Amino acid sequence: MDTVQSNGGATGGVTGKGFRPGRSGNPGGRPQGLARATRELVGEDGMKLAELWWSLAQDETRRDSDRLEASRLLADRGWGKAAAYAPVEGDPFDLASAEAAAEDFRAAILRLAPSEPEGA
Repeated sequence: MDTVQSNGGATGGVTGKGFRPGRSGNPGGRPQGLARATRELVGEDGMKLAELWWSLAQDETRRDSDRLEASRLLADRGWGKAAAYAPVEGDPFDLASAEAAAEDFRAAILRLAPSEPEGA
């Protein structure tokens, strides 16, 4: 039993949605000149955007979420995005312990590996 519903038009392709192997789903790509036009509006250095984000971040009549997003955009552009992990707190890294753990792991893996026949 075929479960694919047909709307009367031939869609075809691998996915049934018109996408064919080796052919782009966006053959025209991004419109040419869009980046250039944006830079003409904003300026090459993006200062107008930064000023807008700063004004939004300072505007106490705006929603907190909007002010926070503007602050995040400024921080990301000025200092880079924050790490996606939290540093481990507590004792400093102990290289000797890490090397010992690595050796224990290596030994455990070698115990699992099949032994080579003699004379190989």
